[in-house]
Amino acid sequence: MKKHLFITLAALGCSLALYSTASAQTALFIYDDGNGVPNAGTYQPGSSFTFSINLAFTPGGSVANLEGLSYWMQQRTPAGSPFNFSITLRDVTGSGFTDLQTPGLTYPQTLNPSNANDLGAALPVGQPADGAGTYLVANITVFINDTAPISGTYVLSNTLSGGKTSVISDNAGHTFAIPEADYTVTLVPEPATWLAAAMVFAALAFGQRRRVLTFARR
Repeated sequence: MKKHLFITLAALGCSLALYSTASAQTALFIYDDGNGVPNAGTYQPGSSFTFSINLAFTPGGSVANLEGLSYWMQQRTPAGSPFNFSITLRDVTGSGFTDLQTPGLTYPQTLNPSNANDLGAALPVGQPADGAGTYLVANITVFINDTAPISGTYVLSNTLSGGKTSVISDNAGHTFAIPEADYTVTLVPEPATWLAAAMVFAALAFGQRRRVLTFARR
């Protein structure tokens, strides 16, 4: 599959429009962190989170089956620095796609705005290509810098353009771009920070109450 995928990536730019308009194939990423809303989470700076990536696939047009994929992750919002997210693990345990595009992946893979190396994989050599279905791709663990500001939200997604376009490939080397799928991160202060703020507020309130009572006694 690798030889098909990397050969066809060179011609991807001129063929994607034709494939997407003339066919009914689908290739959709589905994120799930296993907690509440599957494609969103609330975390503190300095923490890590893990979400699974599943691929919902339907053949059509020139793409007859599913043999493998290439993908990268990016910090989509905000589009510029600072870049506060890094991939610290790509775990393909339980996935059928175990012939890794980047076998010796090194960490951290900083999203600046996208990570450096292909996270994708193919089915093992000799294994029949998959038909329509939903398939586990990998579990991705992301670390948040402890200096990340807690204002606003962040959006992570698969990459969509240039030499890092996320694509699927069939066993004949035909490719199809994977549309954007977003994972939304909301940052909040650490619990200790909230506790400290609450204690300060309580102390101020207690001091104000004592001043009011003293004034009333006069």
